[in-house]
Amino acid sequence: MDKWQVYVEIDQLLKQGFTKRNIAKKLKISRTTLYRYLEKSPKEMVDWMESTKSRAKKLDKYEELILRWLREHPDMWGNKLKLTLELLHKKQPQGEM
Repeated sequence: MDKWQVYVEIDQLLKQGFTKRNIAKKLKISRTTLYRYLEKSPKEMVDWMESTKSRAKKLDKYEELILRWLREHPDMWGNKLKLTLELLHKKQPQGEM
């Protein structure tokens, strides 16, 4: 279930009289998450969801390098790829790569 579906489901369950505790249990989310969703208006929820899509990831700067390695070495698995990145990072001065 995506974030918007959870948000709508919370609203519907509240209108049906479910307690917040039971809603969290039913949707398999923490009560903290439930309260975060409740604090947001629909517009705030949409804005927040959009902001999470465009957030930079740690490996974004290595995307082309990783894709090239995977094309050249299709048998390379996650752990080997991780070790190769770590070794390369140790060889590079900080701020480069």
